[in-house]
Amino acid sequence: EDDLKLWLPNPETPPPDLDLETSRFLLKQVGDHFCDLLVQEKDAHSEHMSEDKTVAWKRVVQGVREMCDVCETTLFNFHWACNKCGFVVCIDCYKSRKKGAIKVWGEPGKDRDEYSWLLCTNRQAHEQEKLMLTQIIAGESLMKLGKMVHEMRELWNIEQYCACPTSKEVTLKPNNVQAKEIIKGILGDKVNGIKKEIKDEDDVPLDREEKKEGSSSEEEGNFSTLRELLIRPSHKPNGSRAASPVSKTESKKKTSIPTKPADLDDVISSVIEDSVPQKTVETPIEPKYELKHFVRRYNWQGKGRVQLPIRIMTLTESKMLYPDTPHSWLCDGKLLRLSDPLCKENQKIFQDQWKRGQPVIVSDVTRNINPDLWNPEAFARDFGDEKNDLVNCMTGNLVPNQPMRKFWEGFDHFSKRLKDDRGQPMLLKLKDWPPGEDFAEMLPSRYSDLMKVLPLSEYTHRTGRLNLASRLPDCFVRPDLGPKMYNAYGSALHPNKGTTNLHLDISDAVNVMVYVGIPKDGDSDEHIKEAFRAIDEAGCDILTRRRVRDKGELPGALWHIYNARDADKIRDLLNKVVVEKGGRLEPHHDPIHDQSCYLDGPLRERLYKEYGVEGYAIVQCKGDAVFIPAGAPHQVRNLHNCIKVAEDFVSPENVSHCFHLTQEFRDLSDTHSNHEDKLQIKNIIYHAVKDSLSTLSAIMNKHLNVKSEKDSGSERSNGSAAVDAENSTKSDSNETA
Repeated sequence: EDDLKLWLPNPETPPPDLDLETSRFLLKQVGDHFCDLLVQEKDAHSEHMSEDKTVAWKRVVQGVREMCDVCETTLFNFHWACNKCGFVVCIDCYKSRKKGAIKVWGEPGKDRDEYSWLLCTNRQAHEQEKLMLTQIIAGESLMKLGKMVHEMRELWNIEQYCACPTSKEVTLKPNNVQAKEIIKGILGDKVNGIKKEIKDEDDVPLDREEKKEGSSSEEEGNFSTLRELLIRPSHKPNGSRAASPVSKTESKKKTSIPTKPADLDDVISSVIEDSVPQKTVETPIEPKYELKHFVRRYNWQGKGRVQLPIRIMTLTESKMLYPDTPHSWLCDGKLLRLSDPLCKENQKIFQDQWKRGQPVIVSDVTRNINPDLWNPEAFARDFGDEKNDLVNCMTGNLVPNQPMRKFWEGFDHFSKRLKDDRGQPMLLKLKDWPPGEDFAEMLPSRYSDLMKVLPLSEYTHRTGRLNLASRLPDCFVRPDLGPKMYNAYGSALHPNKGTTNLHLDISDAVNVMVYVGIPKDGDSDEHIKEAFRAIDEAGCDILTRRRVRDKGELPGALWHIYNARDADKIRDLLNKVVVEKGGRLEPHHDPIHDQSCYLDGPLRERLYKEYGVEGYAIVQCKGDAVFIPAGAPHQVRNLHNCIKVAEDFVSPENVSHCFHLTQEFRDLSDTHSNHEDKLQIKNIIYHAVKDSLSTLSAIMNKHLNVKSEKDSGSERSNGSAAVDAENSTKSDSNETA
């Protein structure tokens, strides 16, 4: 009984931080990925090779992350175990061996067989047929939750795009009819006269009552003139005010169900589709680029949910939509810049960009931090005697085991910098410090100072409602989401040397610039001039260039961020360059995950001309927080000396990238640090769904109980009225007699 509590929704004690609106939002974003996870888990039974179909159960152990003994990924539920030595193997490794696919994990040695599986206690290789199928989730909780996900999404009017047969069964249940009526009332603000404002991540709600299907043509045409005026054809290849590419089959699907557009995106799409010839809508607006040098091993397609187009805005438009949020637009209208990190209205406009996979920048974040904690002198004083590895950004070579004082003292003084073999000052960065999960322990005052200013705390704080990592129960090992520090010298004088080469991350991140400095004993004018030149050559827009020139803000780092949807085109270009130079493409290596390349001017130009891919050229000044979506390729070049701090998080909007990148990373060589699932994304998805269902069930039960009490009260009053009437009749007849 106690074990089931960990895995099943509990309407009696729903999570105190989740309300109706947030629970529906989470279920809308995460529900379909839970279904994908369910399909993978069901697959384990069909793969099981033993004649013994008994499924063993392994209880969750407090503070232990269960890992596959082959690939070291986190075990979510089904896996196989040896009852002699305790060896465990995940679904993916089990399936690979069954197919005969050999992939070397870890160091090949005497203790492992040709598939990298550990040998048993008798020094013999494990036989798949003799391994026990084992589950971690107690009882039938996984299947019960799967059924509830479909049932509750149907009841609460939440779209579901999965192909599960369960989703078609729930409407047939007669006992759901009363609940459906109650919920319709809740969503329509009609229950007990209580006003409940439901915002379902729409751009601009056109109608408070949500309708899944059917509305009159008169209603459909009843949109404000303003919204039609906002729609203009885009002049850019990736413009958002053009209809999103749809195939012929998608187009037919769209027109077969008359739905009422729920938000600004739908209005824009519907008006554009009505105003252009049908054949134009069916033809992709964006030219399809054939990828000849990159073949995706792991394919995944989102079912039904169409990816929102990239949005390009003007301040005139956005001020009408978000009048109470101080903001501006950079990167020619693609990049949102929020001016006041403490503004309570920030979340709405942020979400409208974030759900499209677009980065965001928040300025003036450090105005309330303690500057005495975040400068080179303070770090040299507090940690100067500790040793750590450094990296020479000019060569990529490691400079091992150096007292950190040498790094920090060279931060603002050329003369104190470590020299290379030729006597030249090195361009250094501090590698992986503080190590692991030690930030809060090693730097407690700095940790609390940072947390109090981190913007959009619902997403970025460890306990934020919209940080799905916060949904993991306490008995699980928390994933290491930071904070992490990035400390490096500036490289404005070296245009093709990045501080951090092109890469992507499995989770979302916010990166805050807490300090920018120029060496005191160098030619500061020359450094500033070279930084301006780097910004001009980076493809930054006019407003960004004005910001650092006219307003005098000291530029710290130059970022190039690309949309996650463009990652494969970038891979294709980088592979093409290798082939052009006579190189050989290595299996199980990836040009982005390898972090071996910095996209300089000529490469960025080729990327745009040959693939139509244009990124976001961002200048990060002191106090700027850059939000990078999961799966978005990005690179960083420090123009001046920078101290940056980054915190990772898992947002509902980007959980699909986290989920599928975990699978993609399996194809990497074992030398990559990314190949194991340290994020525990399947557990995160499971418990986010469980918590959302707890809240929605609690709300539904509460209203069902209220209705039941009203009905029984009504019956009692009707019954007493009937008795009174009967007594009255008897009395009258007696009098007549």
